[in-house]
Amino acid sequence: MARGEVGDAASVDLRPVIDAEPDDLRVSLTSIVHWADSTPVRREVMQAVAFPHDDMGMFLVVNQLTYNGAMRPAELVQVLGATPTNMSKIVGRLVESGLVVRVAAPDDDRGVLVALTEAGREIGARICDRASANLAETLAGWSRDDAATLRRLLARLARTTTERTAAGVLPDPRSERTRTP
Repeated sequence: MARGEVGDAASVDLRPVIDAEPDDLRVSLTSIVHWADSTPVRREVMQAVAFPHDDMGMFLVVNQLTYNGAMRPAELVQVLGATPTNMSKIVGRLVESGLVVRVAAPDDDRGVLVALTEAGREIGARICDRASANLAETLAGWSRDDAATLRRLLARLARTTTERTAAGVLPDPRSERTRTP
């Protein structure tokens, strides 16, 4: 790839903005999220669970439904950063392949939910099994107490984040609305 117009690297600060300590929670969480959200990791999981399509968008929707249950298409758009048109196409392919169905939302006369079919749930179970195996491999050298402490503290962090989101203190990733400061 041609470099085009480039400046001298010596003229800018190339270091991260964050002054990270080895035990900095922000850096640790970012590292884990970026790893889990990376294309190579996603592709490995797709292969390991024998996902029937080489379609990352389809996989990501099944993954979201695996962990969150049925969702509105607009929620899928928000959490996956897709456009409504693209999400409609992805859901259509998933319906056609028998992995999801569209159903009426029980709390909204006009609303639609996307839900896993039995075949989709089987793949979801394999995704969960793969995640459990990855965690077990990662924590294999940890003491039982350390692993239990990690589980307890991460669960507490997740609960706190969920509570603060429900209270409107943090933005809701499923909603287009953002909090006002």
